[in-house]
Amino acid sequence: MPSRKPKIIKSPVRKTAEPASVESQTGDAKHLAVPETMREQKNAIRSEMRAGLKKMRERNRRSGEICEAIIDHTAWRRSTIVALFAPLEHEPDVELLWKHAAGKTMCYPTLRQGGIDFIGVASPDSVIPGKFGFREPIFDQARVIPPDTFDLVLVPGAAFTANGERLGRGGGFYDRLLSSPGFRAFKVGVCFNRQVLEGVPTEPHDQRVHRVVTESGWLQRPDFAKKT
Repeated sequence: MPSRKPKIIKSPVRKTAEPASVESQTGDAKHLAVPETMREQKNAIRSEMRAGLKKMRERNRRSGEICEAIIDHTAWRRSTIVALFAPLEHEPDVELLWKHAAGKTMCYPTLRQGGIDFIGVASPDSVIPGKFGFREPIFDQARVIPPDTFDLVLVPGAAFTANGERLGRGGGFYDRLLSSPGFRAFKVGVCFNRQVLEGVPTEPHDQRVHRVVTESGWLQRPDFAKKT
């Protein structure tokens, strides 16, 4: 049976949190002190996103819809080396992709000396809780996958825009990865609808992704639409 055409949707965006307040999931404004720095603005949005995700229901269903959209995309079908991530409790469960990973090399990040290395693994069972509180593979130099060989990288984040701007978890690891010399992989931001905002605070080092996918499908990038 031929693959279904990837579903493209308009962004289900929410307003960006204003510096003087953070919009709650119910639409009410939770007033905060005006952030004095970019870091405070980013952390305020991260806090809002975490609070909303903890209340979200049907994570498994939503995660399944995200993964179905990914496997229907040309980037997945053509990829040989895929970099994914071990999801935190309230992030999309991208490990559902394993059932569709025949013939692919799947690798996960592990923290090393202020950066991340990606280790190829045979199954998600090889990814275990590490000293930093999240799951990661045991470091094995023989299994390190160079980032410049990735075909597809799935990128977590606290929030995204439809144009691919990303607010990360706060460590800067993915910003350094995505800007590394020779990096050529197709970069996909993976999140739930409620994590998509009209804008996020960005700095020069913040890296964008090529596309963003949620449980509603692939977001239509407004800057693409303007050129067509």
